Amino acid sequence: MGRDTGVKAEGVSAADSGWYREAAMLGAEEVPRTGGLARSSGVVALWAAVVGVLAAVVLIAAAVVGDLDATPPWRAQAGEGDWGTLEKAGAEASAELDSDQQVIRLAGSGSNLPLTREIAEAFMRRFPSKRVIVFESVGSTGGVRAVSDGVVDLGLVSRPLRPAEDGLGLVVIPYARVAVAAVANLDVPEPGLSRRELVDVYAGERRRWENDAPIVVLQRERGDSSHEAVDRALPEFAAVNDAAYRQERWRVVYNDRAMYEALVSTPGSIGLLDVGATQTQALALRVLELDGVRPTEANLRSGRYPFAKDLSFVSVEQPAGLAAEFVEFIRSSDGQALIRQRGYVPLTAASQSSGAGAGAGARGAP
Repeated sequence: MGRDTGVKAEGVSAADSGWYREAAMLGAEEVPRTGGLARSSGVVALWAAVVGVLAAVVLIAAAVVGDLDATPPWRAQAGEGDWGTLEKAGAEASAELDSDQQVIRLAGSGSNLPLTREIAEAFMRRFPSKRVIVFESVGSTGGVRAVSDGVVDLGLVSRPLRPAEDGLGLVVIPYARVAVAAVANLDVPEPGLSRRELVDVYAGERRRWENDAPIVVLQRERGDSSHEAVDRALPEFAAVNDAAYRQERWRVVYNDRAMYEALVSTPGSIGLLDVGATQTQALALRVLELDGVRPTEANLRSGRYPFAKDLSFVSVEQPAGLAAEFVEFIRSSDGQALIRQRGYVPLTAASQSSGAGAGAGARGAP
C-alpha cells in the first residue's frame, strides 16, 4: 500500500498526498483531518480520478475478454450462401460496367476460384471489351443454387451433384481435374505419409511428427469436396473422418482462404487441400507424397495417385453467347496450357472418367 498510483489530482498538495498514504495504512477514521472544505474538495477530486482509471481498466479488460471469446477464424462461415450479399455484389459490379461491355457472372466452390480467376483474367486480356466476374466462394451447393435462381450465368462445383440437384437437369461442364493432397506447414520434416499413416493421423492414433513436434489436424466442414475425394478413394479414411466430426476431435475450417491461412500460420499443422491452389496462390506449404507417389499430372492420369476431384461449370442450359465463348477459350490450346501451368489437368466432357462426376440426372456439355 502506499505505492504511487501515478494519478495526479488537481488541487491536492504534497501534504494531502501524505495524508492519503497515512489513511491507507491506519484507516481513514483514525487520521486527524485538517483543512476543512478545501481538503474535502481534494479528496473528491482524487477519488474521481481513481474511479476514472478503474473504469478504463474495466473497459479494456472487457474488450480483451471479448476478443478471447470471439469465434476463431477457422470457424467463420465467411458468408457462404449469403444471397443478399451475392446479389448486391452483382448489382454493384454491373453498375461499374460500360454500357457496351458484355459480361458473364460466375460463383460457387472456393476450390474453383484460383484457377477460374486466372482463366478469366487471360480471357479478358484477349478480349478487352468482355468482362468475366468471379464472386467470392459460396460453395458448390451455393453455385448450383445461384445458377438455378438465375443469379449467375455459370455455377462452379468441385464435387458430384447431390441427388436433389440431379433433378434440376443442369448441364455439367468439367474443365479441370486437380489432385487432393495432405498439405502441411513448412516446419513439418516428413516428405510424405502412407495411406495407413494418414488414417492414423485423422484417427488421433498418431499424434506427433518424426521430430516429436505435435501434429495439428485441420478439418474442413462436412461435405467439403477435398474430404469427399479422399473418402471415395480410401474408405478407411472416410470412417475415421466421420468419427472425428462426431467427436469434434479437430479444428474445423469453413472456407478455403481460412484453410490456407491456418496451414501457413500453424506449426505442425496438416489438412487436405487441392494441389492446384498451392501453386496458383503460391502458398508456402509442404505438399506431402502418398506412399512415395507425388500428386503430379502424370500420376493422376496413370492412376498411381488416387486422390482427385473435378472442377466443373453448371448451367441451366447449354451455354450460349459470352458464356459459350468463355468455355471455348478454356478448351483452346491457350486455355489448356494455362490449366497445366497452374498444376491442374485439363478436362473435356469426353475425358471425364472419374473424379467429381456429373450426377445421374445431369446433362453433359457436347
